[in-house]
Amino acid sequence: MLIGTVTQQPRDVRDYDIDFGEWFPVDDTVLTAAVTAEPAGLTVTYAIQHPRVKVWIQDGVIGATYKVTVVAYTNDGRAKEVELKVRIKDF
Repeated sequence: MLIGTVTQQPRDVRDYDIDFGEWFPVDDTVLTAAVTAEPAGLTVTYAIQHPRVKVWIQDGVIGATYKVTVVAYTNDGRAKEVELKVRIKDF
């Protein structure tokens, strides 16, 4: 599921909160996540702040568009995958 497209410059370091609260029951907690970026060249890290996964994005090649995939896993065994497109543009 594509949740949005953002544009940033190659030296930006920005964070995006992905709220998984709408997909999981109130008593089910996000415990872990897997975050990937394709193609290579974008640096992504994350932190879990239930029910959100905060994704930090930096670097990238000017003119490239990346797909950042976030999969959140819960203590009850649920999983939800979302995608964010990141365009790198030198304004």
